[in-house]
Amino acid sequence: MTALVLGILLTVSVLGNALLLRLCTRDRRVRREAQAARAAELAGVEAERARQAQQWQTERTRQLAEWQNERAGLLGAVGESGSGLEHARAAQEAAEARAGQVTAEQAATEEELTVTRAARAAAEAEIRRLRSRLEEWEDAVPPAAEASTPAVPRELPLGRDAAADSVVDGADLGPLVVRAASVRGARHREDRQHRRDAVQLRLVDGAGAPVLLSAVAAGVPGAPLSQSGATAACRALVTQLSSGASPFGDGPFGAGDDASVTSALRAVLAGVANSVRLVGRANTAGVVSGGEDAQVATSLYGLLSQLGDRRERQHLVFGVGAARLLRLRAEDDPADDAPRWTPLVTPDAESSVRRLPDVAEDGSDVVWQRVSTRPGDVLVLASGPMAQLLDRQDVADWYVRRWYGRQPFLTTFLSDVNANIRDGGGDRSVVCLWDHGHTAATWS
Repeated sequence: MTALVLGILLTVSVLGNALLLRLCTRDRRVRREAQAARAAELAGVEAERARQAQQWQTERTRQLAEWQNERAGLLGAVGESGSGLEHARAAQEAAEARAGQVTAEQAATEEELTVTRAARAAAEAEIRRLRSRLEEWEDAVPPAAEASTPAVPRELPLGRDAAADSVVDGADLGPLVVRAASVRGARHREDRQHRRDAVQLRLVDGAGAPVLLSAVAAGVPGAPLSQSGATAACRALVTQLSSGASPFGDGPFGAGDDASVTSALRAVLAGVANSVRLVGRANTAGVVSGGEDAQVATSLYGLLSQLGDRRERQHLVFGVGAARLLRLRAEDDPADDAPRWTPLVTPDAESSVRRLPDVAEDGSDVVWQRVSTRPGDVLVLASGPMAQLLDRQDVADWYVRRWYGRQPFLTTFLSDVNANIRDGGGDRSVVCLWDHGHTAATWS
């Protein structure tokens, strides 16, 4: 009887060792397959993971079933034998250890797949960014452009009132992104005349809270000192809105009546006109007798904009002379959601010919309007020549592609304004505001 038991135990031991050897061999093969699978293409990672997970689960279930059957067989064969129980316990412990090892290996594989997925997501994000930049460069030349590069001046301007050929400014103010540029027109470049426009960006007091002031001034082409007048007008506007209490009382976006807003704007522009007039007299003293105001004549438009996170952002546009305010918006219409230009402020013919420093005392020259934007809108304050470009359908569509949903670098924005497109030859000046609604929606 003892010999029979020993024979059975020996047989069981041989079978167990053979089984363990086979399992080890199979385990090595499975690991080699897993390593080969991890070296495969990134596109097949997800499919390989599903296959490996299913294979591990099936193998583990089968092994556990075999170990349970083997344990039951051993217990039945040895009966009450103490030696048989010890072998059974050892086999059970080995089976449990192997199951733990399989679980640990599966967890390691899952971790590796998680790292691989994260790397793939980062690579896809980089591909999208590069593709967006490539599309931007491929569309860098408008269809009406005369050359593939921005216009470049061939001569420096003459005269003591000369200014830089082009200027650009901008800032990312949380959810509100602003860019401003002023470029000498083609006609002025050919005639060696200086740029007569000016732009300005500043933060000013808005009854306790800072607001963004954007200004565009366009000097009269025939006025030799109008560049000085345009620059002085922008600076004087900043001074008028920054010195002391706000001229708007409860702020430029309060619920005040139209008469109080008109009165405040008339006082502000009267102060600006006086500063421009002083610049004209200082620069023409002993040179021009009379007509000093005409030497520095300029139009001026300002745009006050709320800062901070907002579902609906309020703006106040005001000024004297010729300029236009446009909004670029995609409507909430699934059938037609293409962004379009919408004129918001266009002075009439009589108001367009008004210039600083000559303004009516009753404030009738002042043009102003409250406007609002929502997240995704682009607001554009443009001088006359720039606004005329946006009237041309092909050029307007190109600027839609360049500016809508974008946040251009300063140099890119300047290049867009300076695009080599045939026009009347006047200076181009423009301020663009991108309203993202909330800071978290702003991208770089």
